Amino acid sequence: MTAPPRNPLEARPALVGEPGLNVALSRIGFSPASAPKTDLALRRREWMLDVMEAQRALSEEARAIPRVRGLSSQDFLDSYYAPGRPVVIERAIDHWPALKRWTPDYLRRKVGDAPVENQGDRAANPDFEIDGYSHKKVLPFGAYMDLIAAGSGNDAYVTANNSAANRAALAPLERDLGHIDTYLTRAHGMMWIGPGGTFTPLHFDLTNNLIAQIVGRKSVIMLPPSESARLHHGRHVFSAVRDLEDETRLVLYPLARAARRFVVDLGPGDLLYSPIGWWHQVRSRDFSVTITYTNFRWPNEGFDSFPAD
Repeated sequence: MTAPPRNPLEARPALVGEPGLNVALSRIGFSPASAPKTDLALRRREWMLDVMEAQRALSEEARAIPRVRGLSSQDFLDSYYAPGRPVVIERAIDHWPALKRWTPDYLRRKVGDAPVENQGDRAANPDFEIDGYSHKKVLPFGAYMDLIAAGSGNDAYVTANNSAANRAALAPLERDLGHIDTYLTRAHGMMWIGPGGTFTPLHFDLTNNLIAQIVGRKSVIMLPPSESARLHHGRHVFSAVRDLEDETRLVLYPLARAARRFVVDLGPGDLLYSPIGWWHQVRSRDFSVTITYTNFRWPNEGFDSFPAD
């Protein structure tokens, strides 16, 4: 097999996107998103962001999320981390034992009945993510696996918000993981374990994240920060739209229909770099285990200056 070129852009990588969902990606002339008419500075800012996105749309590579392999540390920094551009890095963790071992039965055997915190009773509350702390439940891990084995759904999910509480319980799984020294320091990630159908609503993060897909498949819809005016930014880091695939929400928030979006499909062994400020929503297609990391080799401290509600 020929080694990939040093510069991943020279490889002309596959471009992430789905024509049916990439609304207006190639649109060049368009009206700026609605903004308060009395705030000239704000309207000019939105105009500038729209013009910049329209210019990026002139290039197939510049307007898309690449899928690459063999990405060096320096190329990742220069082409993606520093510019704040998402990228999917394929097969970067194919050698981790977890990819072959982590069946539901294996996880049960390794973790046993150690108490595990999860987000429960989510289905009845549309703001389950904002109200995450009120949804914390604790179950023996075996009982949690029994609960999610019944099928798909979004009612119970071990998420990153449960990570600190679950570190001891899930520690036996660490030996099945490797390290991503090319991009990260050696620190713990945050584990997500849930059935098919789990959903994380539209939001952005206050850190750069590296999402490592271990088991199962996930679909991620991503939008650049320049689309914020169309996404009805509500409380904290969340969009009032919640779900860009839900027609009832788009009826309520029609500006979101015109927002440029990318669909990223993740499978076992894929890494997704999600830059700070990029909007995204995530849906599991199968039983899924994912780990997110924020411990990059470079500064990752934007959260310190985020204007609080």
